[in-house]
Amino acid sequence: MEEVKKKKTRGQSVWSREAWLVASVVALAGMFALTGLAVSYYRGKQSGLAAMWFERGNAALKANHPRQAIEDLRNALSFAPNNSTFQLRLAQALAADNQIDSAEFYLFDLWSREPGSGEINLELGRLEARKGNPDAVRYFDNAIYGSWVSHPIEHRFETRVDLFHYWLDHGNQPQAQATLLALAAETPETDFGHLAQIGEWQMQAGDPRHALEQFQAALRVNSRYEQALGGAGAAEIAIGQYRDAIPYLRGALRLNSRDAQAAAGLKLAQLVLASDPFEIGLSPEERDARTIDAFLAGQASLAACATQQQVSVEPPEGAGPQNAFQQIWTRGKSLRPLVTHLRGQPQNVLQFMSFVYAAENLVADECGPLEGKDKALWLIGKEHRLTKVSNQATH
Repeated sequence: MEEVKKKKTRGQSVWSREAWLVASVVALAGMFALTGLAVSYYRGKQSGLAAMWFERGNAALKANHPRQAIEDLRNALSFAPNNSTFQLRLAQALAADNQIDSAEFYLFDLWSREPGSGEINLELGRLEARKGNPDAVRYFDNAIYGSWVSHPIEHRFETRVDLFHYWLDHGNQPQAQATLLALAAETPETDFGHLAQIGEWQMQAGDPRHALEQFQAALRVNSRYEQALGGAGAAEIAIGQYRDAIPYLRGALRLNSRDAQAAAGLKLAQLVLASDPFEIGLSPEERDARTIDAFLAGQASLAACATQQQVSVEPPEGAGPQNAFQQIWTRGKSLRPLVTHLRGQPQNVLQFMSFVYAAENLVADECGPLEGKDKALWLIGKEHRLTKVSNQATH
């Protein structure tokens, strides 16, 4: 009997230990589960807070409130310190607030981890361009040929535009023109809007011939695109093809009668064609009339500009010309006796028109941009390369 009691006691003891172990394991499992739930909850809470602050910062940046964006994005990073997207957006906000050094800190850190990222390289290029640092070109090139998470074609277009503006701002027209040629080559033939925009930029870069090609390409897709019609007309004028400019400019005005730029261009082209004494097919009488009219207009413009500058066009009595106004005015006076000897004397027409070009050129330098008839006469002189004739006569 005693033996049975002992066995029963030992059995109960063993069972108690096993029960305790099971209970302990269950308790531990429960604690781990609770801890996991707590960690998961905490992480979820962190993630939610990070997303909330990021959205707020992103919205502030888009609304052009960079300082508010900086504060919100720093809050987002406090909950997700290794998030590259948050860091990039913070760098953009810092750059927008002109905190260049701080923006560079984040961008260079990101670049060290992702040197092939198109977006990071683009932001670095923009930042270096603002500083006037030639390294901007390297980063822009990296962005063009780098990787983009989405919309790579649009982003590469955007990057080439930034590179173009960098070259243009630094006075490097050949590189600016080359960048636009590469941009045009990558632009779909059906994208008439971007083709016309490239044409506008080529005009800014002093490349009207290639600009005309882009405007014409845009018009092949959409013949009623006002920007391309006006741009083509302006490009033709810049090339010196005034007659060819007129149909484009009239087309632009038919679409929008308030297009002041097209109206001014059309008037200028018509003035040049109506004022040029070198035009083929003119009668002798018309050539003489145009020459005299240009001569009188050049004298009047020179005298008006001299008055504005408070300079006398007549040299002091007994002395030679003292300044450029008096030099050109004296030269014009010497031509007056030849007014009645124009017919059959083409060299005299050349002398008169070289005087007109010299007069209008000086007026442009001293009294601001030329307009109307004065600009037309200056363009005629430029088209017929009267610069050398004018300089030789002046000296």
